[in-house]
Amino acid sequence: MTEIDTSPLVLHGRRRSVARLRAGVVLLETGGVRHRIPVAAIARVDVTGPGGRVLTVVVATTPTDSVTYSLTSRSAPAVRAFAEAVRRALPVRDADEPRPEVSAEPVERRGPYLGYAILGALVLTYVLVAVVLVNRGAGEQAVVYWLVGPVLTGAGGTALAGGVRTVREAVVLRRRGITVEGRRERSYEVGTGEDTVMHHTYAYVDALGKARTRSGPQGGADEVDILYDPEDPEGTTKVGHGTAGHLALGLFRLVLGVSTVSAGLWAMGVGTVALLR
Repeated sequence: MTEIDTSPLVLHGRRRSVARLRAGVVLLETGGVRHRIPVAAIARVDVTGPGGRVLTVVVATTPTDSVTYSLTSRSAPAVRAFAEAVRRALPVRDADEPRPEVSAEPVERRGPYLGYAILGALVLTYVLVAVVLVNRGAGEQAVVYWLVGPVLTGAGGTALAGGVRTVREAVVLRRRGITVEGRRERSYEVGTGEDTVMHHTYAYVDALGKARTRSGPQGGADEVDILYDPEDPEGTTKVGHGTAGHLALGLFRLVLGVSTVSAGLWAMGVGTVALLR
């Protein structure tokens, strides 16, 4: 198999959905159904949605009609990499040339993941402790602390993980980043209503001469500097050549995350002490 025929990339999405490119066919499992989409039937592949985390495969059923298949992932770089792999596999076709059909088959459901079982146990414990505190008359303050504690801990953990990732990216880019010129290809809106954010896609050529793109809310000018990690060009890029702001944002998230996690654990501790009395 050549790179055109298959790709080692696996794109995981929400609700156990997954996409693979195997022997000229995109295998998209979502909603309990496995769709076999021949690349010869694909009209185009788009990266859409908030933060560019939605892979959209447009299949031309007739010269005027089309059907779309989509998968939402947590990783925007993974979506972009998978979309590029599919685009490289697309053949050159005439508009009126017959296209192969998409087939679908049910996917056998496996048992729940261990993570779901653990999450369910934690939620059950969370509710049961609150009920016991109320029944034992531990006091409104102890109940509120227990209910708020896990929420703060979860939010702080998310901020902490984001801070670690942002600081790591800043350090990596500062240590081995390469700056090239990027030219804006297009700008588009992400979200709806008051949540609408303008995103920009920049095209650039890396140090090895390979054409790449970078999408996100940063930028807006027709030409910008693109700073990228040559060892991870799809995953670690930013608009602009400086890393001070990126590092400051990461440190802010770290401080916020540590503070919020500490407050959450303290609140849970108050509730636990009241439970053990």
